[in-house]
Amino acid sequence: MKNFIALIFFFLISQNAFPQHRIELKIKGLRDSTLYLVHHYEDTFLSQDTAKINASGFAVFEGKKKLPQGFYVVAMGRTRIFDVIINDQNFSMETDTTDYTNNLKITGSVEAKLFQDFISQANAKAQKLKGANDTQKRLIYNDLEKFQKDYVKAHEGTFTANILKAGEEIEVPPLPKNATLKDTINQSNYYFKHYWDNINLSDERMLRTPFVGKKIDTYLKNISFFEPDTIIQIAENIIEKTPRKSDLRKYVVGKFAQKFIAPEIMGREGVYIHVAEKYIINDPESGWDTSSIRRNKEYVIKMKPVMLGNKILNMDMTDTLDVYTPLYGVKANYTLVMIYDPECHHCQETTKKLLDEYPKLSAKGVKIYLACGTRDKKKWLNFVKEFKTKPFINVYDSYTMTDFANNFNTTVYPNLLFLDKDKKILANKKLDVEQYLKIIAVEENKKVVKK
Repeated sequence: MKNFIALIFFFLISQNAFPQHRIELKIKGLRDSTLYLVHHYEDTFLSQDTAKINASGFAVFEGKKKLPQGFYVVAMGRTRIFDVIINDQNFSMETDTTDYTNNLKITGSVEAKLFQDFISQANAKAQKLKGANDTQKRLIYNDLEKFQKDYVKAHEGTFTANILKAGEEIEVPPLPKNATLKDTINQSNYYFKHYWDNINLSDERMLRTPFVGKKIDTYLKNISFFEPDTIIQIAENIIEKTPRKSDLRKYVVGKFAQKFIAPEIMGREGVYIHVAEKYIINDPESGWDTSSIRRNKEYVIKMKPVMLGNKILNMDMTDTLDVYTPLYGVKANYTLVMIYDPECHHCQETTKKLLDEYPKLSAKGVKIYLACGTRDKKKWLNFVKEFKTKPFINVYDSYTMTDFANNFNTTVYPNLLFLDKDKKILANKKLDVEQYLKIIAVEENKKVVKK
């Protein structure tokens, strides 16, 4: 038993004593310089290691932690020297200053050598572009494209092949002559369906390449106008392709959450709620830290009650005469709730605009429920008097029964919620009066269609 414990202890010491990565580099013609080993992350680079190159042109990247696998750049200051695949943790490289990239030789890493062989051959083919005419250039580009596709096919399953394929554009079938709207829609649907075909999302190393970040940003921008249920299906389809417990999954989940936690288009926050609940809050193997889980849980708790289509919770409030005036007691075709702080400048300006344009809303059966969200009754009464808000229903939380933050997602003032006759939420963000009138027009049209 003692020997067993000693063996474990020796193993733990060994793990810390020996470097977890060691990459030797010899550059003929370069000396007394500092080199950086950086990897791609979205549209920037993250430094993982530095090495001093000595008078003999020799340098070693070495450390007690394994390097994250991915697409790296060896740089000197802001100068990019050459690209390299980091898959193995121990290998060597040799090149010279006359041509860092094409003279690069790699020993001890199959993946790094495979990528370098492609670069060398592709560069040799590209050299033919010098002095070529337009016809010759087209032929050379076609040859390069074919070479890349053949290389990917020949080395399928490697990280190099995944990187090269990620750089290929999706081939979308062209529209037929005299294309109809249906043809255009079908072409668009094909593009969205096959958008990720060339990105291997099961390979976590793809996170540290130039491709995933740009691709997902463009994709999220283009799908944001889809219906929430459709976006949720798309999100699940993409997320489930990534490895569990991986940084790539966390990255993709985080991108969807970030995009839809405060969406440009109202109602899409349901996407955030679904993604956060399924892949952050309720997934014990998500890998998110406790503070991130807690923070997202707080957001979801606040956002759920005010999702579009939900019946808003009641507000137990009193008016300026201390008469009980609950939100559910308001009889109106539509109700605009404004939760505000009497000292908030934006609240004051919003109130002025609502007073100016209230006749338009009133003509459509809208009543405005002006709810003070703070605890200073004197300031509230002064606000009502100063801004002459008598046309509105002015209320105050005299009994401290209304949780504005958690039940109505009041994180900033003013917070506006637009309700129908049954107190279902039609809008959960501040809009212009004209936008409220458009919502009313849509709702009224629905009633006509039902008849």
